[in-house]
Amino acid sequence: MRTSQLLIVIALSCLSTGFTQTWQSINKVGSFETSPNRSFQINRYTNDLWLIQDTKVAVIENDGTIRNFADADFGILWPNDRLQFAFTPTDIYYNINLYGFHSFTGYTSTLIDAGFESYLNMTSNLDTIYVTMANLGGFKKFYNGTVEAYNKNFTKIDAKNAFFYGNNGGTGIYQYFQTTNTINNLNSDPNYLLCIYNDTKFSRNTDTFYVGSTQGISFAYNYDFLDTITPNNTFNMPSANVLEMEFDADDSLWAVFGDVNGDAFALAKLEGDTWTNIYDASNSPIIFSSFFGLEIDTLGNLWVADQQYLHTLLNPNSPGWLSLLENEKAISFSITPNPSADFISVKSETMIDLIEIVDLQGRKVLSTDYHSFNPTVNVVDLKEGSYFIKVVSGNNVEFQQFVKKN
Repeated sequence: MRTSQLLIVIALSCLSTGFTQTWQSINKVGSFETSPNRSFQINRYTNDLWLIQDTKVAVIENDGTIRNFADADFGILWPNDRLQFAFTPTDIYYNINLYGFHSFTGYTSTLIDAGFESYLNMTSNLDTIYVTMANLGGFKKFYNGTVEAYNKNFTKIDAKNAFFYGNNGGTGIYQYFQTTNTINNLNSDPNYLLCIYNDTKFSRNTDTFYVGSTQGISFAYNYDFLDTITPNNTFNMPSANVLEMEFDADDSLWAVFGDVNGDAFALAKLEGDTWTNIYDASNSPIIFSSFFGLEIDTLGNLWVADQQYLHTLLNPNSPGWLSLLENEKAISFSITPNPSADFISVKSETMIDLIEIVDLQGRKVLSTDYHSFNPTVNVVDLKEGSYFIKVVSGNNVEFQQFVKKN
């Protein structure tokens, strides 16, 4: 395990949006070094940020300390080991596909049960951990040092207080009765959107249960689906395809939206019946083509992970360690002509090392290394429309929009 100090190893990019908010982006290179290709999670009991791969893990603790973990901390890790974490008020747990269920409290690995293999998902309900098994062996429950096995085959379990929902990874949502080991299929409820769903989650401060799907969101209380949230009954919803949901400290719903191919392209907040704070490639530094997750901590700080950066919106509740970062002078650059049909000239006061262009869905369409104060970029082959240009100078990054015309 290695520990890094945030002050000297993090690169920043700042971007002001139309909502008078500023993004701050932490570059993984030279800092936590781990791209979250398995998952990006917040331990809601500590606000530590976990970035998880199959073969290594990094955590940014709530004081800004970075710790990197690999085989020496977890045992042998292999690609596709499906390493996952779950948190309780006092403990940390992880599961490795080939080597079972472990405690990681105090960053010390202790094997609990080697039989938790070929599994799908880990979730927690206060002191209880649920693990769903991929070999159709039902699910396992860990509580107070005891492992119990149940023969109901769920893909994922969402449990909160006395409520227990299981799903089958497709269109089926079930109420589970532990005392009788029986289930009740809920997808016949008239307010349930019968379609492929992408995410299931309880709201932060209530027992209301939400299901995000390809057609919108349906929500239930006490196993009764009450209503839906779709483009037909809300305003400005970026799309019907809801990939992920989170709730902020005020219990406001945030969602990540996908296009027709299921690729993330925007996130937004629901206020009343209107979607606000809509962020996409045009007004944020998020690289949606490598989007890995949205998380919101207990103070309401919004964090987004992509393959290269961990992004956060700066606000009065932002962690104190963000203010300690060495925020070097921003790159000052201009683009001419803008719009352009063939070439653009990028003029900067500092040496430009890299220029990338992404479309409004966050897909990278051009990437070129430079070592110049005034490079010329060939955009002849780009389709007509708006794009986002990213300019890198040393450890500094800035973004601007430009328009490609025919």
